[in-house]
Amino acid sequence: MTVQDVFQAGSEFFTVAAAGGSAFYFLKGAMRRSSKGCRLDAGVQEVTTNGTRICSWAAWLGVLMAIESGVVDVRKVHDPWNNAAAWGGANALFSVHRGPRAAVCEGLKGAAYSAVAGLAVGFLMVFLEPRKRSG
Repeated sequence: MTVQDVFQAGSEFFTVAAAGGSAFYFLKGAMRRSSKGCRLDAGVQEVTTNGTRICSWAAWLGVLMAIESGVVDVRKVHDPWNNAAAWGGANALFSVHRGPRAAVCEGLKGAAYSAVAGLAVGFLMVFLEPRKRSG
């Protein structure tokens, strides 16, 4: 895997997250924050108001996926440790501006969140597996 492939993986997820976040805020603004005649305007206004939030989530997800694909390429194994390293790295990278201590704390928090999410998904798959066979 080349650097271009890692960049492409990150940019694809950035694009998906930006489009999904924009659609979410557009629908939220069009349905909740508008009168019947101004739904399109309210949707666009909600997207522009939350543009920084959408871009920061999209950037975080793009960096996360770039780190994860790089770790998978280096380790040649696809397992939950790659995801934990990616979450920790992305959180640390986005917290560097607050200092090294905050970056380390956020990196550890990100790795812990990844572990909890991975365990939850694993337990959910184990729970749903017998239901698939019997159905």
